[in-house]
Parts: sequence; structure tokens; C-alpha cells
Amino acid sequence: MTKLNWIQLKGFKSIREINLELRHLNVMIGQNGAGKSNFINFFRLMNKLVQKDLQFFLAQQGGADRFLHFGRQITDAIDIHLSFKQNAYVGSLVPDQTGGMIFKEEYCLDNKINDSDDIKKQRLASRGDKESALPNNSSTITSQLSDWQVYHFHDTSETAKIKQSGLIHDNERLRPQAENLAAFLFSIQQSEEYQRIVQTIQRVAPFFHDFILKPEKNDPERIRLRWKHRGTDEYFDANAFSDGTLRFICLTTLLLQPERPMMILLDEPELGLHPYSIQLLAGMMRSVAHQTQIIASTQSVTFANEFDWNDLIIVELADNASQFRRLSEEHLSSWLDDYRLGELWEKNLIGGTPSC
Repeated sequence: MTKLNWIQLKGFKSIREINLELRHLNVMIGQNGAGKSNFINFFRLMNKLVQKDLQFFLAQQGGADRFLHFGRQITDAIDIHLSFKQNAYVGSLVPDQTGGMIFKEEYCLDNKINDSDDIKKQRLASRGDKESALPNNSSTITSQLSDWQVYHFHDTSETAKIKQSGLIHDNERLRPQAENLAAFLFSIQQSEEYQRIVQTIQRVAPFFHDFILKPEKNDPERIRLRWKHRGTDEYFDANAFSDGTLRFICLTTLLLQPERPMMILLDEPELGLHPYSIQLLAGMMRSVAHQTQIIASTQSVTFANEFDWNDLIIVELADNASQFRRLSEEHLSSWLDDYRLGELWEKNLIGGTPSC
């Protein structure tokens, strides 16, 4: 795994400026509106930038002023610096007259040159370009930036795609809203990881026996999520799962799948989960974080209790801008013998709560 070590970001939404170290596991805690979701949304922007789909994404989201910190009257650019162990990506986006954004500059830095300490600067987009000039091939920097994925499993409504039939060959990777869950599980059902997924689901849903993963009889190119109830011969579809159980199934599949993305981003993954499910979710995140970098946000004291002090990032709103900071062990040492981290947060001893 190639970890993103450091992020420097200026002018993006509520983030006026941050300079933040990222670790294998990063859990943001803070009040509503502090900027946790905006931080995660930055990685959505990077997804579109790498895919050379930036202009459509900007237009779809309302234009450049929706992304610039308090709009172009206050902020004239979004400046990005992403540092890895042996290279870095640098970009600067400025608004144009059409509501989109263009590149002021874009380049990558590489210090792995014949094992020397020299740093090579590779120019990418030229001034005025509308899309990134990152190579389309499997270059190191492109592969790093393109293997980040934001997941959001909150839609469990009757019309959610996860509850509909889907193409059976849509199985290369679990999609951001688990739209292809049935096809993806079908593709890995002979693996050890599939058995771990089933066994983990059974820990929170003892009535669940296994998935029934077969092509549709009337259309073998499509598949629907079905499952078998323990102790009976009855088959059910995804509508028979509670919302919380279905979300837990998605999260378990994501975290225990055979080949995970380089980075997984989750916005409040604990929503709708039973406290025991939250404990299992946090345990899975801890167990895979050294193979897959994880960034998550939460407002749950129960969820925060499951992590170490050095996993947490406190997010607060100060002077109309999001502030991100790490905790200090020295500051916490007198409290940790008596309280868990979530309890300290709830008591407003570590920040991350509303203030006047």
C-alpha cells in the first residue's frame, strides 16, 4: 500500500487552509457543519480530476463558487499538495468566467531517481487547461490518485439500486453505493474472504445463513441479492433486511473483500447500526488499515470509543473556517486511565463540540 502521508489544502469549501498528517487509520470527530464531510468531498473532487471529468462534476455541483472558500470574492484558488513517501502531486485551480475551473499549474514531484536525493519536477497541465494532464497509463502517481474511493451506503430505500437486479459481470470492484453488491459477491463466493464476510454478518444477524447468488432465470445476464434464513428453506431478497443490517453487509463486504482500494473514505459509516455492529465495524477498520488507508468521519461517541487517541482528528469551526488537529498523548495521559476517548469528547475535554 502506498499511503498518503500529508495533505496541504487551501481554499476548498469550509477549509481555508490545512496542513495535516494522515496515518493508516484516520477518524474525524466534530460537530455538525465543522467540515468533516467537506474534507471527504475533496477526495470526490480528486476522483473526478483524475478521471478527467472535472468540468462536468463542477457544473453538476453548482459551479466553482460552491467549491471555493466563501466563493471567488474571498478565495481566488484551490491549492492542493498531496505528499506520498517518494512522490507528490501539486495542483492549483482557479475559477473561469463560465462557472468552471481551470488549472493555474499542475505538476508532480518524484525523488526516486537512481536512489539519489534529487527531486524531479514533472509538469502536467498547462495554465488554462480545463482537465488534468495526469498520464492515462499506470504511472505511479496516477495509480495512487486513482485508487481512492468514497463509499456511502445510506440509501436503503425501496428504490435503492442495491435492491434491484444488476448486470452479473459488473463485478470488478464494489461500487460507491454498493449498487453491484450481488454481482460482486457472486464473483468472490469461492474465496476465503467470502466466508469471512458471511461469518461476520452472522455475528450481528444470527438468522442469516448465506447469500443465494444465482443468475436470474429469465435473464442470466442479471443477478439480484437473495439470501437464505437459518433453519428454513425460505429465500428472501434485500428488502427483507433491516436498513442497519443491509448497511452492515455493505461495510463488511467493503472491508473484507480480497482486493481493497488503496484508500477507503467513509462519511459516518455507523449510521443506523446497533452498538455491537459498531464495535465489529471499528474492529474491521483497525484490522485492515495497514493494508488499506482509511479516512472516516463520525458523530458517534460509541464509535469514537473504539479507537486510539492517535487515530482521531478533531475538526472544529473557528473564524469561519474548518480547523483540523491531532490529539496529544501528553494532554490526554491524565484522562485515559478513567475515560474512553468518546467519553472525553462527550464531556468536551478534547474539543470537537459546538462553542459560541
